[in-house]
Amino acid sequence: MIWFLFSCNATEKESATTCTSNVGIADDTTSISLQNNSCSTLTLSPQLLSEGELTLQWEKQGNVLTPIISAQQDSLFSGLVLSGEYSLKGQQETRLWKQGYQSWWWSGVTALIEPEYDDIGIPLVGGDDHGTSATDEKPYSSWWLGLVGKADGDSILLGALSATKTRVWTAFSETQAWVVWGHREESISLAAGEQLRLDPIWIHSGVDAFDLHVEYAKMAAEYHSIPARQDRPPIGWATWYTFYSHIDEEIVRGNLDVALELAENPDLEPMTVFQIDDGWQKSWGDWTADETFPSGMEQLASDIRAAGFDAGLWMAPFYVSTSAPIFAAHDDWWVLDENDEPITYGNLGTGNYAIIDVTHPDAGPWMRDQVARQHQQGWNYLKLDFLYAGAQRGKRYQDVTGMEAFHIGMQYLKEASGDAFFLACGAPMLPSLGYADAFRTGADIGFDFDPGPRHEYLRWQTRSTMARSWQNGIWWWVDPDQMLLRSPFEGPQVQGSIVANLISGGSWLIGDDLRSVDREKLELALHKDIVGLSGQLVRPIDPLSYISGADIGPVSELGTPDDNISPRWMMADGTELLLNMTDRDLAMEASGGIEMFSQSTENTRNLQSGEGEIWAPSP
Repeated sequence: MIWFLFSCNATEKESATTCTSNVGIADDTTSISLQNNSCSTLTLSPQLLSEGELTLQWEKQGNVLTPIISAQQDSLFSGLVLSGEYSLKGQQETRLWKQGYQSWWWSGVTALIEPEYDDIGIPLVGGDDHGTSATDEKPYSSWWLGLVGKADGDSILLGALSATKTRVWTAFSETQAWVVWGHREESISLAAGEQLRLDPIWIHSGVDAFDLHVEYAKMAAEYHSIPARQDRPPIGWATWYTFYSHIDEEIVRGNLDVALELAENPDLEPMTVFQIDDGWQKSWGDWTADETFPSGMEQLASDIRAAGFDAGLWMAPFYVSTSAPIFAAHDDWWVLDENDEPITYGNLGTGNYAIIDVTHPDAGPWMRDQVARQHQQGWNYLKLDFLYAGAQRGKRYQDVTGMEAFHIGMQYLKEASGDAFFLACGAPMLPSLGYADAFRTGADIGFDFDPGPRHEYLRWQTRSTMARSWQNGIWWWVDPDQMLLRSPFEGPQVQGSIVANLISGGSWLIGDDLRSVDREKLELALHKDIVGLSGQLVRPIDPLSYISGADIGPVSELGTPDDNISPRWMMADGTELLLNMTDRDLAMEASGGIEMFSQSTENTRNLQSGEGEIWAPSP
């Protein structure tokens, strides 16, 4: 038996109970249990999914458990499931703090619903396929880690510390919990006498759901030997949310001129990054400048850096357009489906894309060299996008799982990017740990067909930010996506857009056309006193009390406006953030101090829909 003992102690100042957990392993490994009369209880039993004869052992270090699978004969391992019952202290409804599979998929606090089950009684999960598979992700499941908790009680967090061999996911009902390694239509062959060490999990309980996430983040960072960030989050501008793929060199250079003007204002924080997004290249896979960039990318990078900025460039390295010459030239470079045809993805009608098989001895280095060439030409901030494709299940040159292929590909990208800043986007969250300097934590905040800005899209973004802000500065800089300041956002909503970015603690990029957006808005968003607050871990107050409906993306919020976000946040330095993402005015009481936008000290507040405030503590 493997058991968890949660010991509880009342604090001297209040009657609230705090829980600590200890793990013990007995000789019988048929169950894992965590029990205490006044805190959480959890009992899990393992189930091996395999062909052949396999045995399971557990290696324990503190609250970390590593499954070790041993083959008694030639066997196929396809999954390990821990499942069983749990209970929580508290009277309110149990909530799930859910993580989506990748950057764009839904993350947040939601109500528990009864799972759907497959034909062997394991919950369905979904969401780990192509770029629109959010439609398959289940609201009772959570990728890589999951937390169930009560706002007036305690919480349990079950989380993998790495994902190197298989996908790892969790699922929950009102009384049942599951942790699953694999079981995603992939198998690992084991010869007789061979061992397979699966990725470790960390199990803990506590009364503060945010603190549990932070503790988990630190455990995973320690496991990967990742130090806390010592730099500052990037500050800058990017092309996407005004121009989308319709960009050219004139647009870029015109905005560069304005960025240089802004840098001359001593009251403003100078931008550090000037990033070009999708649209500069001939095609995905033909990573050379098209005719709208007549100076070429090397000259443009040189000019951006000469102006004092890091030169930022977007690429989707794991994908190649089926119309690109390289696709026709190599029929054995692509990840294949069960019919031995290249797996392709149609990106919102913009074309069809095949996935580079990075295990192929020529294809992987070719992909690496495409990114390396951009870095050598001076692009030292790389936004590498659609990275989920590198983990997609399929047939490859080498017999590896999707997770193993992803790490081969990410090692290539890390080597190619060298000392460049690496922003991972559209990426599976936990497997990206150790490679990225920043990580996109939500879906797009605007679209070519509906560029916005929209209050509803910003609300979707802030809920994603809340769900993942615990990573900031520990794993990487959180990248919540760009701030939009242009009309129809005006005074209160511009403040809200700024505060919505500030709650991430991370990257600080503007997505408007600098040549046309009101200068007053830009100066507010770049004011030194405000931008200087970034880089902190920011805590949502009482996050389990704000329940949202899981959906497939920001556009869903237009028809079903059911995202709810804590309106109060605390920064590590004592600064309080107020943010009203509801559709109505909201009366609030600030804790005190000075409100930075208005310089008011009157702490009885009435925030308009979309409005944000920043309350600096009194000196």
